[in-house]
Amino acid sequence: MNAWVQYSLIVLWLMPLLAAAALRWGVRGASKQRALALGFALPIFVIACALFVHEGTRHAYAEDHLEQGLGWWHSHFAIDGLNAVLLPLTAGLTLVALLMTPRADMRAGLAAKIMVVEGALMGSFLALDAGVLSGFVVLSLLPLWFDARHRGSRPLQVILKSLVVATGLALTVAMVGLALEASAAGVQNPLDLVALAKSTYTPSPWIGTLVLAVALLRMGIVPLHLWFPATAQHSTPHLALVTCLTPLGSFMLARLALAIFPRVFGPAAPLLMALGVVTALYGAFLALGQFDLRRIVAWFWVSQSGLVLAGFAGLDDASVSGALLQAMSTVVECGGLMLLTLAVEVRANTTDLRKLGGLAHNAPRMATAYLILAAAAVGFPGTISFVAEDLVGQGLLREHPFVVGLLFIVTAVNGITLWRAFKRTFLGPPSPHADDLRGFEDLRQWETYAIAGMIGTLLLGGFLPEPLLAVRRGVVDAIGRIEAPVVDGH
Repeated sequence: MNAWVQYSLIVLWLMPLLAAAALRWGVRGASKQRALALGFALPIFVIACALFVHEGTRHAYAEDHLEQGLGWWHSHFAIDGLNAVLLPLTAGLTLVALLMTPRADMRAGLAAKIMVVEGALMGSFLALDAGVLSGFVVLSLLPLWFDARHRGSRPLQVILKSLVVATGLALTVAMVGLALEASAAGVQNPLDLVALAKSTYTPSPWIGTLVLAVALLRMGIVPLHLWFPATAQHSTPHLALVTCLTPLGSFMLARLALAIFPRVFGPAAPLLMALGVVTALYGAFLALGQFDLRRIVAWFWVSQSGLVLAGFAGLDDASVSGALLQAMSTVVECGGLMLLTLAVEVRANTTDLRKLGGLAHNAPRMATAYLILAAAAVGFPGTISFVAEDLVGQGLLREHPFVVGLLFIVTAVNGITLWRAFKRTFLGPPSPHADDLRGFEDLRQWETYAIAGMIGTLLLGGFLPEPLLAVRRGVVDAIGRIEAPVVDGH
């Protein structure tokens, strides 16, 4: 393995955490914190992109890894087909969020909290040790909880405390049980995912059920979804964006549930399919009835998470490939829509559709970007979502044609929702209840470049999806080999 790759596996999660420490205790002033945070976030994004290119040019699924023995909690990090795409995705979203955070909001260690989330997410994606991965998953939620305590929002504190405690308790119990069982079965590194996959040991179903529940909770799947809209609406906006709009939940499905706990995921596939469809429909119709732009994006995310889960539950190469691609594209689409929503909020002091209208006159770039991202989010031809939804549909059509029909309805409802949000915000005359919006500013130059980069990613991936599919083909094949006996047996 190249030396630079080996060092990068540590740098990608350690550098953000070191940056967070420097921001929290070594730097004062919003401008200095912003500059330092961007100074760390930019090289992290560059390294993540280099690792993605390195993985994609090999045209084969083969991990580069760095492993050091520390007992059960030994260090094992890797770059492979499953996480190679997620690294630049996470780093890029963090960079854009820092760029578009107003300088006045860069207070109380906000930049430090965002960097902690980035480091935790990077560590989760890179870790091939179940214990280390679980620790990073819990860490990614802590800044949001501490931020709610700082803001003094009691209801939000209760919601996020419950989320952190439930996640931490479930993963701790699962990891202790897994370590004890695997160790008794003779697995030398009982929490190492590679060692577990190669061994003949089969974890108990209750362990896999706990891990699966955490993955569904992180995705926002019904009935484990209630924390998501509340957090999106009431938390510090840009911190909530990088924490919530992440493919971590779907990643846990692929990395843990599908690969390590097939005896749980296989029999549960019909139930998960039903949950996915219910979540997709529920999120779509709830989004349709919202008047707050933040809540619209949050419920749209819930709906898309249902589509992703249905693709995974299809246990078909095409549907799983589509689910992986959809999980990635939804981050870019929802992230872009939320960033534009927050830009509207900064300028108009509201995200209520009933108090907006006619903003396209003063902000044509913002209106155009919102329309393109909304079209991409519902699978407009030429975007990544179009390819992803087509793959999910192909994978489910033979065995689950009724599900495909319901998912078409979901797409139509989501399209109506986003068009309504665009029309009420940017077209027509201003609302009679609106404040004076004649001084409403368009996107600034760096904001335009950031949003343009996100749109370009969606279009480039839509016209050239093969690299994104190729880098994960080995992962999909491996999942198929693992799951096939379980499905056939049922």
